Amino acid sequence: MFSLAANLSISRAEATAATEADFGLQPLMAELARVSSASAQFTERKTMQVLTAPLLTSGTLTYRAPDRMRKTTLSPMVEQFVLDRGEVSITGGPNQQTEKYTLAKAPQIAGLIEGIRATLAGDLATLERYYVVQLTGINAAWQLNLRPRSAVSAHFVRLISILGNKDRIGEVDTESPNGDHSEMMISENVMYAN
Repeated sequence: MFSLAANLSISRAEATAATEADFGLQPLMAELARVSSASAQFTERKTMQVLTAPLLTSGTLTYRAPDRMRKTTLSPMVEQFVLDRGEVSITGGPNQQTEKYTLAKAPQIAGLIEGIRATLAGDLATLERYYVVQLTGINAAWQLNLRPRSAVSAHFVRLISILGNKDRIGEVDTESPNGDHSEMMISENVMYAN
């Protein structure tokens, strides 16, 4: 009996090791690409040189593959960011005014937005066009580090670190060259493509 239990334990360990041995950038991107939509709650802590204390925000996130994202900040004030097929809409401020533009006309933030969108979509080609991509960890606890390739993007973001578990993103950390830092914690629900 002990021998059978030991063999089962070894078999499970070998299966886990084989699964982790197959883990890499391509398999992770394929796993992320299977998610057709996701919704989440977020809390974000921004540390900025112009502020004397960190700014705490919270709200909701939605994603629909491959290119629609919405971030709705509910606290401390309402603001909405929407990306839909390369067009950005930001609504906020005291009068809830809306500003619209295309990513093609805003290269300074296109890289930042595409880093998140391409990760959600499992779009490795786009990620590698904008970033030097480094993956560490295992499938159940991975970290994707994105360092901008272009000087334009590097002027706004030094590093994006995305942490996840299998096909779920749990945290997005962004560092700016001037020392500003953002940590976004995400509790996500996903749906899969058929």
